[in-house]
Amino acid sequence: MQAVLLAAGESSRFFPLNLKHKCLVKIAGESLISHTVRAVKRAGITDITIVTGNNRNFQDVLGNGKKFGVKIRYVIQEKPTGAGDALIVASKFLTGDFFLVNSNHVEFDELKHAIDLNRGTNKEPVLLATPEPSQRKFGALKINGDRVLEISEKPKSSRGFSNLRIVGVYFLNQDFVKTLKKIPSTHYSLENALDKYAKEKRVLLALTNHKILSLKYPWDLLNIKNYILSKQKRSISKKARIAGNAQIDGSVVIEEGAQVLENAVIKGPCYIGRNVFIGSNSLVRDGSDIEESAVIGAYMEVRGSLILEGTKTHSGFIGDSVLGQNSKIGALFGTANVRLDRANVRSVVNGEKIDTGFGSLGAIIGDNVVIGERVSTMPGITIGNNAIIGPSTTVMRNVDSDTTFYTKFAEFVEEKKTLPARLDKAMAKRAGRYGRPKRS
Repeated sequence: MQAVLLAAGESSRFFPLNLKHKCLVKIAGESLISHTVRAVKRAGITDITIVTGNNRNFQDVLGNGKKFGVKIRYVIQEKPTGAGDALIVASKFLTGDFFLVNSNHVEFDELKHAIDLNRGTNKEPVLLATPEPSQRKFGALKINGDRVLEISEKPKSSRGFSNLRIVGVYFLNQDFVKTLKKIPSTHYSLENALDKYAKEKRVLLALTNHKILSLKYPWDLLNIKNYILSKQKRSISKKARIAGNAQIDGSVVIEEGAQVLENAVIKGPCYIGRNVFIGSNSLVRDGSDIEESAVIGAYMEVRGSLILEGTKTHSGFIGDSVLGQNSKIGALFGTANVRLDRANVRSVVNGEKIDTGFGSLGAIIGDNVVIGERVSTMPGITIGNNAIIGPSTTVMRNVDSDTTFYTKFAEFVEEKKTLPARLDKAMAKRAGRYGRPKRS
């Protein structure tokens, strides 16, 4: 059995963390695509083809796959023109049935199990689907039992379609590849080919209630982080330096070179990367991931957040947020992460207000951002790369990359007035008169 991982597309919706491919973001010390390769290996597949854009970043991270116990080959998709074209580029390496997988599916082994239960020894293509109340945002299906009758990408009307959406995991065969090659090249040629194949032959349906880990927007990293941390086992390196009165509870991983100072508290599941510094009286809790060489200052609380490599913080509160690499955060920084009306947090992406699906969501901050003291951010705010946020600023809207953003203060200066000379003399004379001692 073989697997094809799709990792060629770039996404403006992933701003500001899209300076590199989104599957190269690190969680628990490894890139997302590394976690996916491990999941493919756990599923019993060791022959992997990765479709990438025209860069060597994936080769640098994954190599030939030997360290994962698999064989990896790479093919280049010059332009990100959709999953169908990506599969055609990879097809020269495919010799039989195979799985086609979006490269963010770190839970692939669990999803493959659902497909295997349905397909048995059948060789027909199998689509994995999950319940979805709003099919307009996803690939929708018309079905009859376990057979797919029609496929439509983001239909204008839900009439006649099931309440299911397609998950980015497919079991396919060589006969389907022949159909795909006859379909005109568009962004949705894969879905169009599946629709044609389903109407002419047989495409089966497999269902899963497993929570699907998508990676369309930067806040999706939080769900993937939570999944990965839920699978980890407690591990504390002997080469980490931990103060005697620091408190470490639950499923916590602390890597080599990390320092945890006096009275710090870490409540798992949490990941503390190599050479991370956790300051005195700080609190790291509830699914927080602090990546390599990051700094959590004294009296800082971090809840459910992902803080990437080299970012340094001081005191304050960071909740349900994603902070990019090598940013510098001043003292008394605070991320508001819940709306006053307790509705889902909404975030503006490419000018469109998006329901994130999160009841709690803080800030999404890019790389190399500098933030002054006493800054606060509203829920769902995005701050672009290389931005500078001035002190005592409340960030209530998105900030573009390479922008300086600050509150302009109106200063009030009080001056002590000098009394006129004649009035000053009169007051002095009067003070002397009343201050004279009485005669005996």
